[in-house]
Amino acid sequence: MTSLRPNLVKRIERLPKPTNVASAMQPLFEAVSNAIHSTQERYKERVASDGRVIVTVNTSRNKHDVWATVEDNGYGLTEKNWEAFTTTDTDNKIEAGGKGVGRLIWLDCFQDIHVSSVYANGDGGRYKRSFKFRLALEDQLENLTVEEANDLPDSSFFVKFSGLRDNGYLANFPGRGTFVFQHLTSHFLPAFIGGRSPQVTVHVGDETRHYPSAISEIVHRNETPEPLETEEYGRLYLTLMECDKVASSDLKGRHFVHFIAHDRTVHSQCIDGKLGLAYFGNMSDRVFHAILTGEYLDQNVNQERTAFVFEDVIIDRMINDVCFLEIEGFLAEPLAILKGEQRDTIETITATYPSVAFGDVEELQNRVPSGELKADAIYGHLARERFRRDERQAEKIRYVLTRLKDGTANTDTFSAAIADASEAIENAEQRSLAEYVVRRKVVLDFIEILLEKVRDDTRDSSYQREDILHSFICPLRVKTIDGGGSKIEPAASHDLWIVDERLTFAQYFSSDVEFRKLSEAVESDERPDVLIFDYVHGLRQTEEPSKVLLVEFKRPGRTSYSDDENPQFQVERYVKQLQSGGLSDVRGRPISLDQNTVFYCYIVADIVGKMDTWTYSWQPTADGRGRIYRPNSGFHGSIELFGWDQLIGDARARNQAFFDKAGISGESFFSSS
Repeated sequence: MTSLRPNLVKRIERLPKPTNVASAMQPLFEAVSNAIHSTQERYKERVASDGRVIVTVNTSRNKHDVWATVEDNGYGLTEKNWEAFTTTDTDNKIEAGGKGVGRLIWLDCFQDIHVSSVYANGDGGRYKRSFKFRLALEDQLENLTVEEANDLPDSSFFVKFSGLRDNGYLANFPGRGTFVFQHLTSHFLPAFIGGRSPQVTVHVGDETRHYPSAISEIVHRNETPEPLETEEYGRLYLTLMECDKVASSDLKGRHFVHFIAHDRTVHSQCIDGKLGLAYFGNMSDRVFHAILTGEYLDQNVNQERTAFVFEDVIIDRMINDVCFLEIEGFLAEPLAILKGEQRDTIETITATYPSVAFGDVEELQNRVPSGELKADAIYGHLARERFRRDERQAEKIRYVLTRLKDGTANTDTFSAAIADASEAIENAEQRSLAEYVVRRKVVLDFIEILLEKVRDDTRDSSYQREDILHSFICPLRVKTIDGGGSKIEPAASHDLWIVDERLTFAQYFSSDVEFRKLSEAVESDERPDVLIFDYVHGLRQTEEPSKVLLVEFKRPGRTSYSDDENPQFQVERYVKQLQSGGLSDVRGRPISLDQNTVFYCYIVADIVGKMDTWTYSWQPTADGRGRIYRPNSGFHGSIELFGWDQLIGDARARNQAFFDKAGISGESFFSSS
């Protein structure tokens, strides 16, 4: 009969190649792991006192002379172990997670491998087996010798690796000894803290570290809760550790959960985003590490022990559903500090955006990931929860309305159904109204500051520019027209309620300066503030208005004017033009008004200098601070003059009841306190 012939070279060529430092060190880690398992097998409960593993690594920045040795005092290559070594895919160490491929990735990584082992045979004699292990189609064990070694005191296994292959290993193997220690510490952390580790001595260059005692230098606190019983993953074991930040110095992140299979680190999941913690502790030099083990993980690791065979989402589920409650308990103190910071952020957000304040701060905080501190992310979580709640409320309303419509709501449930629907509507509307009220207060606070800046600087300054004040009180924008050119259009929203509540829903439609000039002014960098000051702006609430609202703004603090800037004459001239029907609105359509249209005209200016002289004979307003002019003929309506301070004061007074109802402080949001 003819058998299939294995091709070891092709098989090794198909093995996954390293893409980072950790995977490049995997062949060396396999040798160290084999050494640890061999001592555990020989010494069992005495392994911590009697087991010995010695690792020596030589590396350099250019990596031209990289070599490593691993030596242990386990059983060595006994006849049983020799048979396993010379058989690929052996099940000799299946209980310990061995897949028979560890020595194959040795060949994939190193060009030269020399093995020497002392072992005892069945009759009590001791022998030494030596050979060169090479990558070849045949005769992979070169220069094999077996000789008596009764003069040697103990069994052992020794392997030396040298000559990195340029297939990903050369590029990714660490060039500095500190990286070797960091990765070895991280990789074997579960073995070192589990109580079943032999004494492992590691020499790298001039530095030597002894494990597991060296672990105590970086692990300051550790706890092992009771085994975690789960339906999906069986029994899992979790170890929680507070470590020096050096434990994460070569990892991409700070805090990790390490998933272990057969005493090997297979996957390290960063949980920085979930915890939200930076470095913590009194010196801000601590990080968190956890180790998770269990039969489920042992049974679901690939043969190279570099990845799990289940979907990545399982990692997140195991952290969220199984581990996180224990993690929160272990990190209670630093998380409490973090929670206080998060609480402050939530309070700030809900003060500005009451629409997401659907509960007290504690309830809101329960809807936000425990470690989240970014304000925009917190708002996103709260907004999504508010949306879900509003959807549930809307469904409740629809349900009630359906019952009312089809008559299934009886006399006993009718009142309760109506109350439920009303409460659902009221809760949502109150939050939206509160947010709108907060916005009004911010606008008033901001304009008050702008006025101070404008008065302090009589020159053209950035505080007078169109893109600052215009966004609040003058609803204009430029729209590019297909085919070239541009035109003025009303903006989607404005804040002219500051002048008069009747302007809240009014839309911009005209100006006493040509729109071509307005468009040019908007696109100019020289004096775009012309759009606000010293021109009359027309607004209306319907296409065929029975009333028109005209607003003119004079620069705050201004005292001198030219003769043709008399506000009464300026407004009257423009009213006459509007009545004549010879003007077009912002969209280029003729403005059609009649003699019955009522004009409500507002002039916002500090009543000083010429403005005071021109309006001296006007009637005082009801509060005595402004002035009003009612023409006897020409047009129906009035012209009302009030100062900037009066404008802000009146607007604040009109809205104070809303501020009080919403629980908003009268203090400016922009105050230094």
